[in-house]
Amino acid sequence: MNPIVERLIASRLWALVIKETREILRNKYLLFLVLVPPILQLLILGGALDPQVRNLSLATVDHAKTADSRELLSQIMQSDTFKKNQLMKSEDALAGELERGKKTIGIVIPSNFSKKLQKNEEAQVQVLVDGADAYTAGIASAKVQRTIYEFHSAAKKEERENKVIEPEINILYNPDLISSWYFVPGVLGACLTLTGTLVASATVLRERESGTMEQLLMTPASSSEILLAKIIPLATFLIVDVVVAITASRMIFGLPCRGSFLLLLLASALYAFVGIGVGMMLGSVCRSQRQAQLASFFINIPLILLSGTVVPLDTMPAPLQAISIFDPLRYYALISRGVLLKGATLDMLWIPLVLLAVSALVVLSISANRFKRQLI
Repeated sequence: MNPIVERLIASRLWALVIKETREILRNKYLLFLVLVPPILQLLILGGALDPQVRNLSLATVDHAKTADSRELLSQIMQSDTFKKNQLMKSEDALAGELERGKKTIGIVIPSNFSKKLQKNEEAQVQVLVDGADAYTAGIASAKVQRTIYEFHSAAKKEERENKVIEPEINILYNPDLISSWYFVPGVLGACLTLTGTLVASATVLRERESGTMEQLLMTPASSSEILLAKIIPLATFLIVDVVVAITASRMIFGLPCRGSFLLLLLASALYAFVGIGVGMMLGSVCRSQRQAQLASFFINIPLILLSGTVVPLDTMPAPLQAISIFDPLRYYALISRGVLLKGATLDMLWIPLVLLAVSALVVLSISANRFKRQLI
């Protein structure tokens, strides 16, 4: 056997790592918390966080009842945005559907619709939008307006003949615009944050509540060895979670991995240290596991919301974008999306990787200082 390996196995650190690993394996609650929730959260959130608006019900009042009006409604219904068109008898009935929240978009086609088109005049169509859900209303109304504009432009001969610009659009990295491909890498980091924080705080508080912290103080191991022994098994389990989660995402969502998987594992390990560091800091400050769980949600939810995992960073106000610079999840999401979707290499991602490493070092240093004070 290699002498270095022999010395490692014979060291006090190795004995403490084995002890901590056995404690996690024996504790069914911790084992469940480490392995099951991250995978379920990734699969559920990856599929549920879908910004695409689809399967809405449309209500229409067609006073024209001509081939042109039916063709317009048919073109609107060709997209996935709307799944059903309910014909209403009057504007009052349509307004009632919008008021009760059963419909998001209402369209009223006037009786002179076809006559206006035949004369190459402006044929107005009234579009009523329920703005209670601003995001859905904006997407749906934009889809209806674009379809009406294209239909009107095609009906006017002079606009069709003067059309000289034909754009060619190529969508890179995610040509089918699969939303789960965007959300899963970010949600993976959020799961590492939640799991690492909860499990790390639980391991520290378990020692204190069971009275075994005093036994650790009587061992010949140093405080640094005790701290490393708690970090190494948790980081190992979290890396296993990453491998299982990526495998499940490839099978269920078809998520590609176009870059170096080792680079992704390196970034995942660094970010796992961030979550573990925050958890150990909470474990040294809080008095019970329930208190630590509440505090972890108070910390983790802002980290997730400011990272660009759920809401793109460009859409945030400038002050929040400035605050997000200190969010390590922002850099992990950037690295994971770059590796998985774009095949980015180390020379492209070394800056966020260094910032992620600095974040891990700072958080672990603070938590180690708190943990050592607890042992004194």
